[in-house]
Amino acid sequence: MNKTFKITALGLVTILGVSGMSTTALAADGGSTTSKGDIIFETNTDPTGPKDPDTDKPINPTDPDTPTPTAGPLSIDYVSTLHFGTQKISGNNEVYYAELDKLEEIPSGTIVNKPNYIQITDNRGSNAGWKLTVVQDAQFKNGASELTGAILKLENPTMKSSKKTAGNTPTASAITLTPDGTTSSDAIVAQDQQGMGTWFDTFGADETAGATSISLTVPGDTAKVAGKYVTTLTWTLADTPD
Repeated sequence: MNKTFKITALGLVTILGVSGMSTTALAADGGSTTSKGDIIFETNTDPTGPKDPDTDKPINPTDPDTPTPTAGPLSIDYVSTLHFGTQKISGNNEVYYAELDKLEEIPSGTIVNKPNYIQITDNRGSNAGWKLTVVQDAQFKNGASELTGAILKLENPTMKSSKKTAGNTPTASAITLTPDGTTSSDAIVAQDQQGMGTWFDTFGADETAGATSISLTVPGDTAKVAGKYVTTLTWTLADTPD
């Protein structure tokens, strides 16, 4: 009885030993391989369209005089038209402020007031920087009458973007325009590694500041006739900050 048990136990030990050797052989290293992933970028010339500077959502301008946007991938998407309202002729020195921009939200159709602003998009992918300049082409004119000595100022520039991080924000400047058609003023400068994506330069950080950020100063002794006085501003976007 005891002898039989010993033989059986020895047999089990032998079987387990063989089984263990077999398991070690099956666990050999299976090697390694490498796979790839890729993505192809192409030049983006699609128009960006006007957006709300505070939400980055598409909006519809309500002004029929809204300038035509330029083509991408580096583009001027939107510039507010400046309206100083209807004013009584005055013999005093006067300062008039541009009305807030009125924009239609999508899809609600709600009209909202925003500080007047400029929208720029850089989809070039080069991070090479850019510069926006502006020229006042002539003095405000109503036929043969012009507002001699009138001065147009755009102040309290505020850069906004959903892509805004430390170091990548372009520099916006306050502007006092010279109505000679040749004097150019820097509005926004994006240095190398700045200004990728869509950016907004609002004149005034909010509605309150925006209500007094763009002014037209008119001397009291400037002759004025009843009717609309108009000027034009030419905005130029260069593909280098220099």
